Order: sequence, then structure tokens, then C-alpha cells
Amino acid sequence: MSVTDRPVVVVVPGDLHLTERGLPNHNAAHWAVGEVNHLVRPDFVQFIGDNVQDASADQFALFRELTDRLRVPWYALIGDHDVKGDLTASRFREYVGDPTGSHSVGGFRFVRLNTQEARPVGLSADQISWFRTEVDAAQKAGERVVVFQHNYPYQVWEDFAGPGIDSWREIVQTHRIHAIITGHTHYWQVANDGRNAVVTTRSIGDPEGGPPGYTVAVFQAENFAVTYRTVEDHGPLVLITHPREAILATSPAHVVNGVDEVRVRVWSASWVEAAEFRLDRGPWCPLESVSEGLWRGSLPGDQFAKGIHHLTVRVETREGTGEQEIAFAVDPTGRYTAIPCVRPVVNATNFC
Repeated sequence: MSVTDRPVVVVVPGDLHLTERGLPNHNAAHWAVGEVNHLVRPDFVQFIGDNVQDASADQFALFRELTDRLRVPWYALIGDHDVKGDLTASRFREYVGDPTGSHSVGGFRFVRLNTQEARPVGLSADQISWFRTEVDAAQKAGERVVVFQHNYPYQVWEDFAGPGIDSWREIVQTHRIHAIITGHTHYWQVANDGRNAVVTTRSIGDPEGGPPGYTVAVFQAENFAVTYRTVEDHGPLVLITHPREAILATSPAHVVNGVDEVRVRVWSASWVEAAEFRLDRGPWCPLESVSEGLWRGSLPGDQFAKGIHHLTVRVETREGTGEQEIAFAVDPTGRYTAIPCVRPVVNATNFC
């Protein structure tokens, strides 16, 4: 395996909305940092915006106390609360740094956008030009593009239609974007618009739809896998990294069309006592340990009917059981057209 197709692991904490130390969101943020340092140990952490509530110097100092504890590289986006009363983002720049940027690792270019150049959402002409240049350069270099931005294109009760957004849509619809990851909504959702796979992370401050936590994403070649771990979850963290989940599949390269394999990433504080999988509610089969944290099993895709099938993985450790189930697509002809959909359906929100 070359350095350009190794798995890249990213942790994305939800919007922190930090105000004071010792509050539930501050405690949850410290828990997430501890999990990053001692359990997941990702390639980097991407804070997704709304890192603080009111853009005060004291709040940004609290955020920097948090990031100083991290033992891995980290980056942060600007959210609407990060520029409250400070539309030029002067305090964000002072305490955090440049609100846009990109870096490459493992054959991916991770691009960070500032969608707060206009309120409630928007990008300047200069940033659009830079974004287009980054995407073109990445594709010429053979890199897949992952976009991080605060604002979610499908936020309920809010328009995604500010300055520069038409140009943003043109770029992401005419270039092959591997994934778009956002925050802002306070709820968790995965979406597929028929062209792009988009994930929005549930907030740590004022979460909706469940307890706060963080997103874990793994990128490798055409694979993109994602899960959400909450403050209430214990035991091993399990993520099926292949086959690609159907809701995240946007091209024929993302479906099973013959003999294949199941690949699983496990993060655990103790020895894995058993790891197994089953297909379409069939018998449980053992997974084989490939290396630390990596497991695999045979996927007889040539024996599956065209359509959607289910894969469940279960891991047992002394600390407890970890499990994930996904639906994946099979087409022996290798053809596939993505169907626009979201999960879960969200009809209302208290925020935005």
C-alpha cells in the first residue's frame, strides 16, 4: 500500500459553542479530546465552526486551552458564532489563524472554506476563485477532494443562497468532490443529492436529536466511511470502511460488482476478544485480524442479487460490545445511479 492510498482518519467534533469552563458542552469537548488522544489517534482533527458562542477573547482563549491538549494536528473553521459582532473575524484570526486553507494527506486534498464572508452565509469572489483553483490543482495531482465548511447546504428552515453560493454549487456539481462535511445544524444527518455525499455533525453545544459527540471519518481511495460516537457510548468504536455505505455511494466505483471483501476499523482500549460479521441476516462469520485495528472478511459479491444488501459487524471486548450496520449496493454490471436521499429526515430545528 502506497502513502497515497493509505487510510486517512479524521475526527470532527460538533459545534462547541464554548462560553465558560465546567459547563456540559465544555466537559463534552474535553471528553472528545481525550478520545482523540487515547482512543482514535486520527491523522487530524477538524473543528467545524461555532467553536465559541459570542466571539469574545475569553471564549477563544478557552478554545485554545482545549486545542493545546491535542496530540495530533488540528484545524478550525469559522462559524456564525465565531464572528458574532466581529464580521472581519479579527479575534478568530488572532487566536486560531487563517479561516481558509488546504492540506494533502494519503491522496486526498482537504479544503477548508469560510462560508461566513456574508451573513447568514456567503463566499467572496476571491474565495470562490481560490476554491476553484484548489479543486482543479488537486484533480490534476490525482488527489480526491474533501470539503470542510460550517454551513450545511440542506439545513431546514434556512436558505443556502447567499453571495457566491451559485458559484459554489457550480464547482461541486461539475467537479468530482469525494465528500463534504459540515456543522451548523445542531443535528446529525447524512445526505446524498445524486452527485455529492454530505455529512453534518451534531453539535456538542445545544445538540438536537441525541447526545453530543464527534464524527469519525475514514478516507481511502474510493472509500468514504463515517460514524458518530456520543458521550454515552462505551466500549470499542467500530467503523465499516468497505463496502461503501449506499447512502454515501455517488458513482459506480462505490458499489459491489463481484467478489470483494469486508473491511473494518476498530478502536478499542482493550484486546478484541471476538470480531464477526453477517450479510443479510445470515450466519455470523469471523473477521480476520489484518493488523492493529484492521479486520477483514470475504464478501461473495458475485453471489448477490442486484440491489441493496445489509452488513452487520459486531466486536466484543472486555469493555463491552461495539456494532455497526450498513446498507450497501450491489450491481454485477457495475452500473449505478445515486438516488437523492437523507438520513434521518429532519423537519424542524430550534436553531438557525
